[in-house]
Amino acid sequence: MIIVRLIRPRTLVVSALVALCFAPSALAQGKVDNSNLENAVLWQQASGERNALSYQAFTLARMLLDRDLRSRRSRMRRAVIVDVDETVLDNSPYEARLIKEGKSYPVGWTDWINSAKCTAVPGAVEFLNYANSRGVRVFYVTNRKLIEKDGTAKNLTKLGFPRVNDETLVIRTDDKSDSKESRRNAISARYRVVLLMGDDLNDFSDVFEKSRTIASRLAATEELKAKFGTRFVVLPNPMYGNWENSLYEYNFKLTPEQKAEKRRATLKD
Repeated sequence: MIIVRLIRPRTLVVSALVALCFAPSALAQGKVDNSNLENAVLWQQASGERNALSYQAFTLARMLLDRDLRSRRSRMRRAVIVDVDETVLDNSPYEARLIKEGKSYPVGWTDWINSAKCTAVPGAVEFLNYANSRGVRVFYVTNRKLIEKDGTAKNLTKLGFPRVNDETLVIRTDDKSDSKESRRNAISARYRVVLLMGDDLNDFSDVFEKSRTIASRLAATEELKAKFGTRFVVLPNPMYGNWENSLYEYNFKLTPEQKAEKRRATLKD
């Protein structure tokens, strides 16, 4: 046991007895079972399919942007809006750490962001620099908070993303709402937004923000299906998101056991 390795010999017997008596309850209180997250994180980190889908998404984005540049004259400057987490920055090492340490979000999240250790999602840097080279303004619209803004800017700049500044890095400032709709609208008032890119349906429209059940999210996706691959481009993220929140009916007080029960009950055979 770890306790046996760390303690001094003269306290070995007493400490071992204490550990035997209290270890199970301490584990229950201090550890989170993240085993359901393992395959999702492994897929994100180890599968060629994840990289292929990311490259595919940014290749499609470039094709759509080129088509718009060829076919339309606009009095307003063009813009592309991208989400940050799992759209241009990869946080899978943070998720892996949660699994290994038996912890859950948001433990360590701000420290992770401010360490500026995220890598780039495959294809993201190249596409956004291409857009910038064609005179298209890139906006990074994220629900990261003010305390995390400098770390985010440092990370994006270090990786070579274009024109990261106070105008283009649009963080969350409303503690009561994580909606991005007002921020998207503010950008649309000054620019003609050609593309929106994200890993969560909430990155695209407030229609999805209002759809908080599995059925309503599926219905909203069906309603807006013509926009996917034409104006909306989705990046893969099986690790977390509002798709998962809808499984739990946005009840963030559920125990791990209750969440597992919800997941099993949702499976169709």
